[in-house]
Amino acid sequence: MVYKTITYEVKDGKIGALTLNRPSDFNAINREMALELVSVLQEAERDEGVRVLIITGAGKAFCAGGDLAWLMQADDNIKKRAIVDKAGAFITELDRFSKPVIAAVNGVAAGAGTALVLGSDIIIASDKAKFAPNFVNIAAVPDSGASWYLPRKIGYHKAMELMLTGRMVEAGEAYKLNIFNQVVPEDNLREEVYSLAARLANGPQRAVKYIKKMLKLSSQNDLAAQMETEASLQLMAWSDDDFKEGVNAFLAKRNPQFQ
Repeated sequence: MVYKTITYEVKDGKIGALTLNRPSDFNAINREMALELVSVLQEAERDEGVRVLIITGAGKAFCAGGDLAWLMQADDNIKKRAIVDKAGAFITELDRFSKPVIAAVNGVAAGAGTALVLGSDIIIASDKAKFAPNFVNIAAVPDSGASWYLPRKIGYHKAMELMLTGRMVEAGEAYKLNIFNQVVPEDNLREEVYSLAARLANGPQRAVKYIKKMLKLSSQNDLAAQMETEASLQLMAWSDDDFKEGVNAFLAKRNPQFQ
């Protein structure tokens, strides 16, 4: 499929590479991009060859958030609600995406762009990256799931501080707050991200999906329910050919060859 506001390609037959591609607008999310993000996530989910998805931005920014020109066109609450719903739709699609998602944060992630970062599974950032849940600076409130993700990531009090002040968080501080998994030199970002993506893509795929599912469920389960989830998914993992290969490779002291 041909996209206008994003680019998408599959590298090495296993790694989906999604790039937000409105660099002159700092990859701000307009109506077309919101729709295309839903479409590309569904495309990558359906493609059995794709094992890992990378999300990054073209140019200097990762994503500046919602396109204000799109919002300013809405002259009644019905149109405004439609914008909120379209922005929320791609975050919902991202949340139920079954394969690992790596956010390669190449520059500023602001507003709804912070939700796109936090909705990913692993976040690797350039040392030039910035994180800005800055909705309040235009007298708006968080949307696209940002108010759900951030307090769960860094705690209520720190999330409140960042969202009430709308200040820009530098890469080093975002790492210390556990927003970013890793911060690397700008020139090394692509290499680090693709190295990790290749490792995940060559791993035991059913186990990888089960682990993601398990951790997603952990936020809503009590201990007993989570242990039941573990038991169910472990039985499925132990019945998989990749498990047999992993055990045999471990005993033979060789690298496993997963399917």
